[in-house]
Amino acid sequence: MNKVDYLIIGGGIAGTTAAEEIRSKHQNGSIAIVTEESERLYSRVLLPHFLRNENSLESLFMRKPENYQQKNIQLITSTKAIKIDTQNKIASTSDKGEIGYEKLLIASGGKVNKIDVLGADLPEVVYMRTLNDVRKIKEIITGMDEAVVIGGGFIGADFAQIFVESNLKTSAIIRENSFWEDVVGENSGKLLSQILTRNGVNLVTEAQVAKFTGQEKLKSVQLTNGGEIKADIAGVGIGVHLDTEYLKDSGLTIKQGVVTNEFLETSVPGVWAAGDIAEFYDPLFKRYHSLGNWANASSQGRTTGINMAGGKVAFETASMYSINIFDSNFSFLGDPIVDEQTEVIERGGVEQGKLGRILLREDIITGASLINMPLERNAITNLIKNRTKIPASKNKLSDTSFNLASIN
Repeated sequence: MNKVDYLIIGGGIAGTTAAEEIRSKHQNGSIAIVTEESERLYSRVLLPHFLRNENSLESLFMRKPENYQQKNIQLITSTKAIKIDTQNKIASTSDKGEIGYEKLLIASGGKVNKIDVLGADLPEVVYMRTLNDVRKIKEIITGMDEAVVIGGGFIGADFAQIFVESNLKTSAIIRENSFWEDVVGENSGKLLSQILTRNGVNLVTEAQVAKFTGQEKLKSVQLTNGGEIKADIAGVGIGVHLDTEYLKDSGLTIKQGVVTNEFLETSVPGVWAAGDIAEFYDPLFKRYHSLGNWANASSQGRTTGINMAGGKVAFETASMYSINIFDSNFSFLGDPIVDEQTEVIERGGVEQGKLGRILLREDIITGASLINMPLERNAITNLIKNRTKIPASKNKLSDTSFNLASIN
């Protein structure tokens, strides 16, 4: 049985960053990364840009093979961890192997949710999670005329742009009245819908997919209300689920994700979690949650690397994620979850073409979503980080002429 000092499950940005941080602190310890993918680290963030021909395939890769060799990090590709025995410190793998470890990091991320209707296995029903996904889209999209997007969110917006910029007649099927309304609220949903419609996307609202038609190739998408949309390709973006099945008998505490403290250490000493799969205690917001984005995963990888090598650093961040949607910009800041304790104040408006949705709990800004308000990001991020109480300024937040940076 192979045995290493540090074993990392997952070769994405969290796992790779952790391995490199460990190596910078511990020159002689053995480190192995086990990843299901056949590739070394690449940027998931750049996958849509590759499909829009803004980036070459080679530019997606964030490490060269020699980078792993130079740092003496063993990269084991095309291999899945199928069981973790934390009592005996052994990971079983899909190639019927076993790897012993002294310290373990779980950074296996999530898996794309597949749509479960008749015809979903047609080759033109595509997803955008991995490099192999986008390679497939790149191969088949040439010569197509009509496309359908299923689902809202960042992936839905990316699919819409890719299809429109590939000169495909594009429709987007959404369950709500407006795009991503259940997450960003009614008015932000309306503005996002306007942006998509203005750029040539036909929105089919309050609709769901009943089935995909076609024998060997996709021909159309049939809706539960009886409607039908012709399609040569269908891009599905209905979220991801966390890959925790292989951890069920591990002794780790698992809720939505793998539960950790603020140091990203799990309930089992010597085992950490980072990235999408970590349900961590956030000292900034004083609660457990997950933040599934690239910047967060990178930061958590660095923190776990420091702690696995003997440090004691708490993970604390005011997360920010931003994308361009055609000629507009959309950002999430901090904690985007709205619950019964959350007060929502809107800044700007649909008519102005720019809209901020500021979230507060107990007169403290905890998160925000911003459409076409990029200059507001730093001020709001600082208010989130500093946990600034703003009862006196709260009534001014909706006024776009009020300078958020003046709050202290």
